[in-house]
Amino acid sequence: MEIDDNFPAAIRIVTEIQNIVSKDPKLKEFDLVIQPESQNKSPVIYIDHCLGLESWCVRHVYRYVYQRLITIRKRLKRPVSNETITLLTSALLLNPEVTTFWNMRRELVIDEYLKPNEELRFCAVVLKFKPKSAEIFNYRRWILFHVLKDFSSNDVVQNELTVGLTAANDYPSNYNAWNHCFCVIQRSLDHGNFALIAQQWEITKVWCCEHVSDHSCMQYRQRLLKYLVTDKRCIQHLKSCASKLLLRFFNSDERHKLMRPSEDYIGETIGVILDELYFNEDLIAMYQNHESLWNHRRFLCYLLVNIYSTDCIKEVLMNNEKRVCTNFLKGNEMFVKKYVLWLQTKLCISIQLL
Repeated sequence: MEIDDNFPAAIRIVTEIQNIVSKDPKLKEFDLVIQPESQNKSPVIYIDHCLGLESWCVRHVYRYVYQRLITIRKRLKRPVSNETITLLTSALLLNPEVTTFWNMRRELVIDEYLKPNEELRFCAVVLKFKPKSAEIFNYRRWILFHVLKDFSSNDVVQNELTVGLTAANDYPSNYNAWNHCFCVIQRSLDHGNFALIAQQWEITKVWCCEHVSDHSCMQYRQRLLKYLVTDKRCIQHLKSCASKLLLRFFNSDERHKLMRPSEDYIGETIGVILDELYFNEDLIAMYQNHESLWNHRRFLCYLLVNIYSTDCIKEVLMNNEKRVCTNFLKGNEMFVKKYVLWLQTKLCISIQLL
């Protein structure tokens, strides 16, 4: 790629972009503004803490910053200058998928030319343009886990989860965003913040109601659920109605067989799974023909059978799933038949549909 010498305005444009990014701590987003031809004015648009660049100049600006940065990168001795930071800002706003440019910013952070908190703010702006970019999330986690001294701060954690949720809202099936949230959760557990899982469990329940086709969030809930049912420190922060759910799912004889004195909180853990199972059933009733809901139900049944591998569980689950499949057969025939086949082959639970 050759430097675009026919576009001398590139230096002025990238400088203007850098000035806005540096001076506005409330900058919210960056995007391209469709404009096929130059209007004989600055193509940089800045309104209400939102930054835009007219589309006609994107190719010329990116060609310029890319070639300049590659030239700088090839030098054995790379003196840091304001030009490098300015070029990187525009390059990553326009194309955040280039790992080399993020590595150059890492070096600037390590050498203390860039501040970690300001970098997190910059990443949030880039995410509004490319909300599914894995490179941006990787860079954020590097700053959070390896640079910041106060990651255990509740404000930092909550902000990071908000950033992930915002990205998930901006782009459907955003596995990178949910995976980022889960990495933050895992690191928070290392600092003893067990209440965070219960909080995320409640928040994502609302989110799933509004995005029933998005399996990425349900997969995130599956990972949270594994913690809830295997770690007593996590489940104790969850508001549960296990007794009502157990009575609804098991009759008195079945419940007696299930309970063991050595497991004093087994009712709570089963209650969490049953609550999600009934929640899933409600969503299937409201929204027909959504494969993500049936896939999530498979996970719940698999978890229930494998954690509590008793004949009682299998028998009650068979009766419950027969009821569900019979009720939803009309309107979901393809998904129900695939689900029944899965129960038979994977869990050895045989269901005969009427």
